Amino acid sequence: MAKVVHGLPITWEPTVATSKHSHPVGRAAWLPCSRFIAVDLSTKIEILDAVTLERLHIFVDPSTDKIQRLSFSPDSRSLTVLYRSKPTTIWDLQTGGRISASPSTPNTSSSRYLSSVYSMDGKILAVASRDWKDTITVTTYNLPSGTHIYSHCVSEGWIVAPIWTRGEFLRFATAEQGSIAIWEVGFTSKHALAEIESLPAPGGVGSGECLFLPTFSWLAFILRGAVLVWDARGSKFLLNFMSDDLPGGLSFSSGGRFFACGIGDREIYLWKKSPAGYVLHQKLVSNIAELSFRGAMPLLSPNGESIITHRNSQTQLWHTTDPISSPSSAQTQPDEKTHFVLAFSPDKGFIATGRLGGNIATIVDLKSGNPRLIVDTGMRICGLGVTGSTVVVVGEGKIITWDLPAGDCVLDARVNIHDSVRTIVFNHPPPPPEWLHSASISPNFNCLVITRGRGEGLEIYDMSTGKHLVGTTTEYVFEPWFTRDGREVWDSSGTPGGQKIIRGEGSDVIGLEPIKRFSPPSGGYLWESSHGHDVTDDGWILDPRKKRVMWLPHHLRVSTKYRIWSGRFFALFNPRLPEPIVIESDE
Repeated sequence: MAKVVHGLPITWEPTVATSKHSHPVGRAAWLPCSRFIAVDLSTKIEILDAVTLERLHIFVDPSTDKIQRLSFSPDSRSLTVLYRSKPTTIWDLQTGGRISASPSTPNTSSSRYLSSVYSMDGKILAVASRDWKDTITVTTYNLPSGTHIYSHCVSEGWIVAPIWTRGEFLRFATAEQGSIAIWEVGFTSKHALAEIESLPAPGGVGSGECLFLPTFSWLAFILRGAVLVWDARGSKFLLNFMSDDLPGGLSFSSGGRFFACGIGDREIYLWKKSPAGYVLHQKLVSNIAELSFRGAMPLLSPNGESIITHRNSQTQLWHTTDPISSPSSAQTQPDEKTHFVLAFSPDKGFIATGRLGGNIATIVDLKSGNPRLIVDTGMRICGLGVTGSTVVVVGEGKIITWDLPAGDCVLDARVNIHDSVRTIVFNHPPPPPEWLHSASISPNFNCLVITRGRGEGLEIYDMSTGKHLVGTTTEYVFEPWFTRDGREVWDSSGTPGGQKIIRGEGSDVIGLEPIKRFSPPSGGYLWESSHGHDVTDDGWILDPRKKRVMWLPHHLRVSTKYRIWSGRFFALFNPRLPEPIVIESDE
C-alpha cells in the first residue's frame, strides 16, 4: 500500500515499534511469557503488546506515591506494583481490576527496592530493599491475605539483583571484594537465612551497577568504564568491553543467550553467547537525541527475542534476530547535520533534491525511483525547481537552468555548468556570500523568494529576468516557501509567519503584507496533505481513509518542518541522514 520511491538511510533501523506516552516512563518490566510489557507512567501503568506496543490495559491509581518496582506473577496473570510508602497493589491482567493490597515494608519511605520474586505457587512475594543507612532487608508477604510474613536484615556485602526462587526457597547473591556469596531462606518464617555457597569474584566487584544470572552464576558489572561478565564457577571473563562512552543498564535474557548494555546517550550493544564468551551481535543506534540510556535500562525479553528501551515519554522495541557482520564494518550515521532543499515537479513526475549550500542537485524520476539527472551546479545551492523538461537551480545571486534528458531510457546522466541552457543574474545586489540562504520558487515558476541577511527579511525576484520585485525587513524568515496557490510566502522554521503577496495590474508583484502568526496559510502548510494523508506521532502514515499504510523507522520521525506532502508523495529528511526519503502512498 506504500513504498519507498527514493532514498534509504544508511541502515534501516531495526526498531519494530515505538509507543509514545502521555507521561515520562519511570520503569518497565516484561511478563515471564514475553508477550506483554508493563510501563510505569507516574499515576498509571500501561500494559503493552510485545509485538506492536499497542496499549491493552491502563491501570489508573489515584495515589501519587512513587512506583519503585513492577513484578509479574509466574503465571503472567497478575501484576504487582511496589510503591515507596503505600501498600503493595496487585492488578488482574485479564479483568483489569485490583485483586488486593499488602502492607508496605516497615520504614519503606526511606527505602529503595532492589528486586522482587514470587514463590512457586505465586502466593508469596519476596522483596529486597535498601534504606538510607545502606541496610539491606529481605521481606516476604502473603498475597492472598495481604499480610507481612517476615523481614531479614543482610549484614554482609551488597545484594546483587535479581533475587530468585529455587524450589521452596528464596535465594539471592551478595558481592564484595573478591567473593560472591549465595544465600538461601524460606518464603515463610520456618526457614532461617543461611549462606550456602561462596564463589570467587574479580577485584572491584561490590560497588557500582551489578547484575547476576543465577542459572549459570554469571555476574555482569560496570567498572571504570568497562562492561564485564564474569563466570564465577569457571573463574573467567566471558566479556571485557571497554567503552568510549558512559555505560549504563545491564540486561540478560533468562537463559543467558543474550546480554545487553546501554552505551552513551543513544546506543545499545547486544552480545550473543558463544563458546568463546560473549561476541557482539548487534549495535542498535537511535537517532533521537532526547533518547538516553543513562538511568534507563535496556530490557531483554525473557526469551531473548526482543529488547525494549524506555526513556522520557516513549518506549521502543527492537528484535534481536539480525546480526551485524562486525563492529568495524557497521555503518554509522553522519555526525554533522545536513539541511536539504527539495522540490516536486508540478506534475509529480520528478523531484529535485540537494544539500543546502552544496553544489550537487539530483533529479529523480518518481515513477521508477531512479536518478534521471545529476547536476554539478558550480555554486552553493539555496533553491531548486523542476518541471517536465527543465531543472532550475538558485544560488549565489543567479538562476541557472538545465534541460532534462529526453526519453525514458536515460538514467543517471551527469552535467555541469557548461551544459546549462540559461543563466540569469539578479539585478539587485545579492547578500554577502558568507551568509547561506534559502529560496523557494513559486508553483507557476513566475517568481522566487529568497531570504536576506540572517533571517532579517526576504526578497522576491522575477524568474525570467532576475528583476527585483519587492522585499521586506519586517519579518524574521529563515526557510521561505510559497503556498500552493502562490499568493502567500511563509516561513517553515520555528513559529510560522507569513507575507501576503500584493499584485497590481498584469499580476505584477508590487508589495507584501504581513499575515498574523498562527493564521493558517491559504494554500495549506507544506507538511499537510491536500489529499487527506497524515502522519501519526507513533510513526504511521495514514491514507485518506485514516488506515495505516506504512510504519516509519524511528529516525524518520522528524518534526513537521522536515516533511513535505505533494499529492500521494511524501518527502522527509532527517538532518542526520545522507539524503531525503520519498514515499509513495497508493490511493
